[in-house]
This record gives sequence, C-alpha cells and structure tokens, in this order.
Amino acid sequence: MDILDFQPAIMTRAIVVKSAEDKQKDTVIMIAELGPYEAGPPLHYHPMQHETYEVLEGKAEFILGKQKMIVSKGEKIDIPPNTPHTFKNITNSWLRMQDVHSPALSFEEMMRELHDLVQSGKVKGFNNPRSLLYLSMLWVKHKEVQHSVTPPFFVMKVMATIGKLIGYKL
Repeated sequence: MDILDFQPAIMTRAIVVKSAEDKQKDTVIMIAELGPYEAGPPLHYHPMQHETYEVLEGKAEFILGKQKMIVSKGEKIDIPPNTPHTFKNITNSWLRMQDVHSPALSFEEMMRELHDLVQSGKVKGFNNPRSLLYLSMLWVKHKEVQHSVTPPFFVMKVMATIGKLIGYKL
C-alpha cells in the first residue's frame, strides 16, 4: 500500500489499497484521510465513473447536487456518474473513508501526480496562484476522470493554458 501525502498543502492523505490492472474495467480502491474540518476537492463530477465512499472513522458532510447529507462511521454513499459532489470532515478528528472509483481510468495516476506536485513544492495550497495553475493543469490533463463545477471547468482550462504558456510542467 502506497501512502500519497498531500501535506502540508492540504491536510489530506490517500492510501492506495488496490490498483486497477485493467483501468477501463477494474476499480481502484483508496483510503481517503482528511484532517479536522478539512474540505475535500472542489465541487466536481466524474463523467464515466461510479464512486462509493464508506466512512471508516469520523463523520463527513457530503454535497450531492443540491442535497447535503451527513455520513457517519459504517455508512456508505454511492455517487453515480455525472453527479456533482464534494465532501468535508465535520469533526475535530481525522476522517477516514474508503473510496472506490469504478472503472479506475486514470484516477490513481492523477492522485499520484498531485502527491508529486505537493512534495516538489509546486502546489502549496489553494490560496497560492502558482498552485492553482498547476492544479488546473492536472485536472485538465485528467478530464476523462473528473470535471470541476466550482470553479467552472472552462476556468480550469484557461488557467491550465496560462500555466503551459509560462512554462509550467506537471
């Protein structure tokens, strides 16, 4: 099991439990760990993936479309393709959730690249303009996996283009 650590930029870790052999058919399984009161990714959707979360420790608030729901230890939430969603840890303890993407596509590669961007110092947080350019480049590169809703995906495309024009490389 590999640990992908996004600290100190984001109080989050991802533990790769099972990689997909066939990325077009198999699932990828990870454990997502979020620090106290840490938010997950921006509101987004997966065009071709079904996602399931099971809370292993803690309590999360999920937003699915316009609906908010609290998911506690032992509970699962299924997210069909094309469903805008995000989540956050609503406690003062670490949140642990099993996260399954089916099919895997390039989700694991995207998470590994995010880890590398954070560990190399290219991504330092969400209030850093340079970091936002790199994050946009990453999301656009993996557009078959997920599209942001907030900010709109076309904004990420513009930011990714700016990043490339000024010489940033993933």
